[in-house]
Amino acid sequence: MNSNIDQKIFPFMEGGGEMGELTRNKNWETTSLGAPDTWPQSLRTTLSIVLNSRFPMYVFWGGDYTGFYNDAYRVSLGNDGKHPLILGMKGKEAWPEIWDTIQPLLISVSSGKGATWSENQLIPIYRNGKIEEAYWTFSYSPVKDEMGDINGILVTCSETTNNVNTMKNLEESENELQFAMNAAELCTWDYNPITNKFKSNDRLKEWFGLPLQDEIQLNDAMTAILEQDQQRVSEEIVTALNYDSGGKYDIIYTINNKQMNQTRIVRAVGRSWFNEKKIAYRFNGILQDITEDKIAQQKIQESEKKFRNLVKNVPIGIAIISAKDYEVNLINDKALDIWNTKRDQTEGRPIFEVLTEIESGLRPIFENVIQTQTAQSGMEYPFNFVRNGQTVTAYFNFIFSPSFDDKGDVDAILCVASEVTESVIARHHVLESEAEFQNLVLQSPIAMAILRGKNLKIEMANQAMLSHFWRKKEAEILGKNLLDIFPELKTQEYPAFLHSVMNTGKSLSVKESHALVKSNDITKEYYVDFDYVALKELDGSISGVMLTVTDVTNSVVARQKLENFSRELEQQVLERTELLKAANEKLEDTVQELKKSNDELESFAYISSHDLQEPLRKIQMMTSRILSQEKQNFSEKGRQYFDRVISSADRMRTLIEDLLAFSRTSKQEEDFEPHNLTLLLGQVIENLSEKIELTNTEIKYDDLGEAKVIPFQIRQVFQNLLENSIKFAKPDTHPKIEIKAEKIEGAKIKNLVLDAKQTYLQLSFSDNGIGFEAQYGNQIFEIFKRLHGKLEYQGTGIGLAIVKKIAINHDGAITATGTLGKGSVFCLYLPIT
Repeated sequence: MNSNIDQKIFPFMEGGGEMGELTRNKNWETTSLGAPDTWPQSLRTTLSIVLNSRFPMYVFWGGDYTGFYNDAYRVSLGNDGKHPLILGMKGKEAWPEIWDTIQPLLISVSSGKGATWSENQLIPIYRNGKIEEAYWTFSYSPVKDEMGDINGILVTCSETTNNVNTMKNLEESENELQFAMNAAELCTWDYNPITNKFKSNDRLKEWFGLPLQDEIQLNDAMTAILEQDQQRVSEEIVTALNYDSGGKYDIIYTINNKQMNQTRIVRAVGRSWFNEKKIAYRFNGILQDITEDKIAQQKIQESEKKFRNLVKNVPIGIAIISAKDYEVNLINDKALDIWNTKRDQTEGRPIFEVLTEIESGLRPIFENVIQTQTAQSGMEYPFNFVRNGQTVTAYFNFIFSPSFDDKGDVDAILCVASEVTESVIARHHVLESEAEFQNLVLQSPIAMAILRGKNLKIEMANQAMLSHFWRKKEAEILGKNLLDIFPELKTQEYPAFLHSVMNTGKSLSVKESHALVKSNDITKEYYVDFDYVALKELDGSISGVMLTVTDVTNSVVARQKLENFSRELEQQVLERTELLKAANEKLEDTVQELKKSNDELESFAYISSHDLQEPLRKIQMMTSRILSQEKQNFSEKGRQYFDRVISSADRMRTLIEDLLAFSRTSKQEEDFEPHNLTLLLGQVIENLSEKIELTNTEIKYDDLGEAKVIPFQIRQVFQNLLENSIKFAKPDTHPKIEIKAEKIEGAKIKNLVLDAKQTYLQLSFSDNGIGFEAQYGNQIFEIFKRLHGKLEYQGTGIGLAIVKKIAINHDGAITATGTLGKGSVFCLYLPIT
């Protein structure tokens, strides 16, 4: 008989792609089955279904288990393997490497014990020139001949190697994420300022001793903070919720879990988020335990090491649907499980009466199979099912293949589907877990990195590690070995530590380790606290190490300096004791000299106020008389000389008065009393009313409040500052002076030696005058210091020196800032608490 079978005689071999052609061209007379015209109708029907199906199928027929398979199954055989030799080959000869596994299954099904089902079964296969490990989900179903005897076995299978590997990778990613969370020892919080709801992870609630509920009040969390820290934390939160602050939040404070009687020092880092109205709608961040003696005592809870199984076994369902009325002719147990129905409620009934909810999605696919006479397939295709009284969306990989009658028309549809709902969900969880893991490491304020393999290849490093310790860009280090990038570490202790963690799987923590790191030909020295945590695979092997590193260089160096200082101080105390004895003997002499100096200063003040001013008044009186009586007899040059004499006498009188005022600005404790500063300012403005009206000066001021001051000295300060602004007005411009008052904490006042715990009243005097260059901000308070010539602007250069001395007498300060041509600002600081 010709080996090229006539398709018109055997229509059951039509189509089928490559395997259909190979089946038609094979000389079957050489096999135990004989020529195709002798084959039973049951084999023909089964073979027609198999060849034209796009789902992987294999048929064992007869006592020798002669094999048939289709194009979909051929893919699993790979290259350089069994294909096409095993077509028509006896089962034992075709599958020697797994015969011990499949023979018992074939015998069981052939003996009438029913179909088999195996999920994710490891069955090695010879393909691609070697034995490969592969995982399969498959079913062995009996095929009966015309006499009702089981004469064949239909194998439907799906290779699930990729699904199994996906599950392994998922567990590995979750393992790394858990290691990262435990190694970082971080808490997270999320606060809604509008609703005052406060959310956090369980670790934060555990630390604070709070109930494990979804939302709590912020005040509940605040109660765990030590009382001495609560006000400071509240103020920092208020500042962070203020749009002008930029929303940043970084503070260290102490908490106490009252239930556990456990105290921790923590660092909180976060930020606020603002809407278009500049109102904070979210405030979130992380919390780190920085208590050195508590870090080693943190125990990773066993329950947190266990991960949820995100991927369930993938079932495969098979059903044969009539093309005429969509009646269910045949259905296996797995399909019944998927449909959530029973056999007696399904077989013999139209499928859309059984599953009414999927008709809109399924009917167009069936119609397409019938019209095109080709199989239709889908990957992760969604269908809605009613399960447990609820409509849920399930995802499937399916192949709907046409089955033809003797006339070549589609008389049935073979439906093969495997539910991959859990796989789809698991993949989304993997992506979310990987994203969370990446964000946790990359956004952490603590330096973190991951090394892989015995060569310590750098897989990941966050910005804190790159910029602070390694001083490298990401492209310079990723994928490279640590010791190739930093060879100087070979002579240090770190390679031994890392390999110890890799070999034993035990985490390692070291405090104040000395490290030298070279980058860009510059070697920097650090003292670090570090934790090395082993990263384990599913089989328990160690694949890498996660590093967390904290720079403690400043604290170590400071402690070393303190220790050295203490030793030096002890020696100096011995030396200074002798010097102190001599100094005490001289102190009495110094006191007497100071007393004598004070007496001389009082004499000088008297001379300045009386003896020096008396002859000066006579000079001014006589020059005034000469000017009124003899003015007409002066020549032009004589009058100029005489005017200079009068001007010099006026300047000398002003100088004497200013010197006297400067000498009187001493601190007198008994004269300090609470006074209304607005009232004192009003008195000064009244005294200067004539000058203010003459220069058309505009003065605006706030309520200045109250402070404990010496009244006549503060009036002198106000008068000197106002006169200074009027004097240095711009030509052809009316002076404008604005005085504002503000309370400010000493800790927030920069560049001044003030008490950080004190609250100060800041009085700012702003004007629109000629201003001055920034570098003269401190010089203008020096006695006799002038920035302009005597003829350009009159004055002795003592007025601002008096202001500074009075400010110091009051335990305060004065600053000056200016812009040339735009005016100046004087800020007076007076303590009020």
